[in-house]
Amino acid sequence: MSFIKRTVAFVFWGIAVSLSNFCYASSEDALFLQNVAKQYMLAQFEDNTNDIKYSVKVGKLDQNRDYGGKCHNYLTAQLQDKQIKKNNIVKITCSRKDNPYTVLIPVNVTVLRPTIIASQNISKGSVITRDLLEKTYINENINTSAAVTNPDLIIGAKSRKDIRAGEQLRQSDFSVVAKGDLVTIEAVSDNLQIKTQGIALEEGKISDVISVRNSKSKKVIQAVVVSANTVRVNF
Repeated sequence: MSFIKRTVAFVFWGIAVSLSNFCYASSEDALFLQNVAKQYMLAQFEDNTNDIKYSVKVGKLDQNRDYGGKCHNYLTAQLQDKQIKKNNIVKITCSRKDNPYTVLIPVNVTVLRPTIIASQNISKGSVITRDLLEKTYINENINTSAAVTNPDLIIGAKSRKDIRAGEQLRQSDFSVVAKGDLVTIEAVSDNLQIKTQGIALEEGKISDVISVRNSKSKKVIQAVVVSANTVRVNF
């Protein structure tokens, strides 16, 4: 009787070990296939030369399913749709004769575009220096056309408000030209550029049109603010 109990116990222990190994293998295979889908999607962007990054998130697979191993040398991946969208399906096929299978894996793609944020708290009236700025990438859906993407445009400008560390910077946050500032006037045509000095008669932020007095001619002109202490007119 005791022998039978020991035998039964041994059999159940063997089954438990077998199930444990099966679950481990299934879990490992699921993670492997998820990684295949992720790497496949990332590979679609490798030739991109723009200053853009991509965040790829892969949906989870059933880790209790028997995927029959990693299917080395028989595995192919392809996008279900013709174009990459925010939400995609990657079709992974194992063409191994003894255990073929197909898995559809959802993959989410987020486009990240560069922007400039404050590297530390910036007080109102502070003159902007490069160490106050940091480049990062954010979801293009929450990026704005008014965001600062070129730090050179605001170096030397003054903050018009208190800015928290990590906050995305916008052109309207800065006065790049103050009333009474000595500014460089760039007169630009198709094939000629002339620079001279002037005095700003009013405050302005990037893209504002302000009045400027030419220091030589004393003539007052209307010019577009293009960067810190620089305005431009076309002729």
